[in-house]
Amino acid sequence: MTPFITRLRQQSLAWLVFFVIVVDLIGFGIVIPILPFLSPQLGGTTEDIAFILATYSFAAAIVAPIWGRLSDRFGRRPILGLCLFGGAISHFVLAIADALWLVYLSRAVAGMMAGGVPVATALIADASTPDRRSRAMGLIGRAFGIGLILGPVIGGVLARSETDFALPCLVAGVLSSLAGLLAWLLLPAGISRSALDSVGEDEFTQSAGNSTVEVPQRWLFISQFSFHTCAVSAAVYLFPLWMAHELSWQAREVGLFFGLVGLIMVLTQGNLLGRMTDRFGPLLVLRGAALCFSLSLALSSVASGEWLMAALGLMIFSAATLCLPVLNTIASHLVGPASRGRFFGVTASSAALGRIVGPLIASVLLSYGGFSAAWLGTGAIVLIVVVWAFTLGPQISTNLSNGSNPTPGVSS
Repeated sequence: MTPFITRLRQQSLAWLVFFVIVVDLIGFGIVIPILPFLSPQLGGTTEDIAFILATYSFAAAIVAPIWGRLSDRFGRRPILGLCLFGGAISHFVLAIADALWLVYLSRAVAGMMAGGVPVATALIADASTPDRRSRAMGLIGRAFGIGLILGPVIGGVLARSETDFALPCLVAGVLSSLAGLLAWLLLPAGISRSALDSVGEDEFTQSAGNSTVEVPQRWLFISQFSFHTCAVSAAVYLFPLWMAHELSWQAREVGLFFGLVGLIMVLTQGNLLGRMTDRFGPLLVLRGAALCFSLSLALSSVASGEWLMAALGLMIFSAATLCLPVLNTIASHLVGPASRGRFFGVTASSAALGRIVGPLIASVLLSYGGFSAAWLGTGAIVLIVVVWAFTLGPQISTNLSNGSNPTPGVSS
């Protein structure tokens, strides 16, 4: 097979996975704007809303590594399809929820089935060569951006009243079912046997070609996903409260702002991010994005005025969205195909823990020190990522520059 045909097949597979994830994330995004209103009408308090959101992340943190490991053993397609169909069930449960415990159950099931994204990330990594890896990872960022734009908008439009949210949940379930069906019918069966044999059956801690990366360094790298997501979730929690307190913004203005953030994600991920990493390398891009992220958070502690506050918010979330695809690109080089699913499951679990802790930290800082302390504290969390990128990050840069673990495509 010629290199051109091989690359064409790899790109087609990456876009197919992208489409499947977009459909699923739109379904997931539809539910986001209705949860804060559905829970109180079933007797829930504001604390219940927070616990319901945390239930999803907690379940995802526990189960994601298991899905990743199963995908290494049985192939990406069946596990991805199972996660997507399981997510559909969670949406259908939410559609019929007439008691608060059903809402908790729905979000717990959704969290347990949240392994689809790390498995899909591993599948895209399997199908891409090292020199195309950053562009492939950018597609996952684009998928999140499109889901962030379309999902909440569709959810708000489909809500037939302030108390009837069954239709958005049903549509979300149908979309996730469609994504699962597409995964089963169109995606290849799994990673090739030659890819597995090239690194052994299960070498999570000692993948071939990566002996220069010690296990402690690898776990320190995994922790960066948690620190990054902790800061992002804290910022997502703080920003609407900040704009409402200082500028009296309502849900409409905040929704439009996050729609703009999603649009920027779509425009910057993929080709633009790929060009940046091709020219400067993943580590340098991570340094720049994390520095911009941290600096924007720090400046927000003293900012005033609508234009400046909105501009800083745009910088915060734009820089934050550049960090995750670069971290995924680095992760894809650290392990071989036989253990890649498990590794991405562990990084997803680390990120889920960050989503739990971030709003809690921001809430405590906001209560005791106001918005200035909350923004500064969030910026300090990102500085941990910056310090890692400048100190320990170069120790794995040799693997990236040498294009270690050349990865065969998936079998058809």
